[in-house]
Amino acid sequence: MPKYRVAQWIQPGHDLHGQPVDVHHQVGHPLDIQACSGELNPDQGDRDLGTAVAFPGWMDLQCDFRDPGTNRAEGLEHGLRVAAAGGFCGAAPVASTQPCRDQPAEVRMLSAVSANSVTAALPVAAVSEGREGIQLTEARALVEAGALAFSDDAPIQRPELLRRALEYHQALGTRIFSEAHDPGFQPAGLMHEGPTSTRLGLPGISEEAETLRIRRDLDLLRYSGGRLHIPVVTSAAGMEAIRQAKADGLDVTCGTTVHHLRWTDADLDGFNRALKLKVPLRSEADRDALRDAALDGTLDVVVSDHRPRTPEEHDVDFMVVAPGIAGLHAVGSLLFGALVDHGAGESQALEAMSSLLSAGPAKVLNTPQEGVSFFSAEGPLTPSVSKAPNTVYTSETTGIRGAVLGAVTPRGAHWN
Repeated sequence: MPKYRVAQWIQPGHDLHGQPVDVHHQVGHPLDIQACSGELNPDQGDRDLGTAVAFPGWMDLQCDFRDPGTNRAEGLEHGLRVAAAGGFCGAAPVASTQPCRDQPAEVRMLSAVSANSVTAALPVAAVSEGREGIQLTEARALVEAGALAFSDDAPIQRPELLRRALEYHQALGTRIFSEAHDPGFQPAGLMHEGPTSTRLGLPGISEEAETLRIRRDLDLLRYSGGRLHIPVVTSAAGMEAIRQAKADGLDVTCGTTVHHLRWTDADLDGFNRALKLKVPLRSEADRDALRDAALDGTLDVVVSDHRPRTPEEHDVDFMVVAPGIAGLHAVGSLLFGALVDHGAGESQALEAMSSLLSAGPAKVLNTPQEGVSFFSAEGPLTPSVSKAPNTVYTSETTGIRGAVLGAVTPRGAHWN
């Protein structure tokens, strides 16, 4: 049985947290984490990873492999290989495929395709049939097929639908994802409303578009009970509303993208189409508030929001370019860099990463943590292996620190 030796195991609360460990790995068996002992035997596949650290397996709760639909942009099988290169032991493809994931057979297919992948596909099914926001999907049948959570990858427009979803899923133990954006408020907006949008002459999207929806959804949660997850929070005001809701005892979790921890709306100056996102980048003050929340535990998860694009979708004018960044490979390095840039010490940043990429996602999906992810604070960024051209993250990007070395799970191992 090969073993991999690292300088630290990063899992606050674990007996071996902060200590050097050996990760014992055998395909088809659970991984075993032990204090370092004995000599390594390279002939048996043992590796000494030097100053690298290891985490309980990272999970990405929001990525789009465009499959089925436009799978030439990435594809499910290739996307799972991209996720493994990014250090992820589990990845949750969004349900907004074509057709969308609203039938048990589609959930079972997702699990079957990933059965032999290092990275497991974590099934998230649609909340409403056809993602039309009218009729709830057959939730019990979808859970029995393997669905771990429910999301339309869009705002839930009808309050009554969200109320019924929260009430029904409470008995099933599954969490409802509701996107924090009111599309009826400033519907023509292309970026954050602020000095940069004014200078560029572009219609903006204010933080009010986010907080209107967050406050409505939290009010519904207070009324109905249940489990609510807000996938991408971008503003200081939105984060403060969630912080208060948690203090009030509501069962709400939240996330943001690694892009919102790195960039701001000012980086779109010059009509930078590479940073046009579905949920816009906001001000420096908003970014700092998100970084604070990542360090103080208010933020539960950080996602890649990996949205690969074809050249036809990417190589066009800012006004019509399809939003999104292909960034699965860079999440660990960007998150670590963002937290250190914000003043966190290395140990504090690594502990926050364990929460945001491992423990937090496991809590949201109510699923065990599986596998081990390996990261080094030294070394260049792991290169992207995505098919898509729309990545902005290279070794020259500022704010990047460290490299993902790989991931191992009971299904196999991937090393960069």
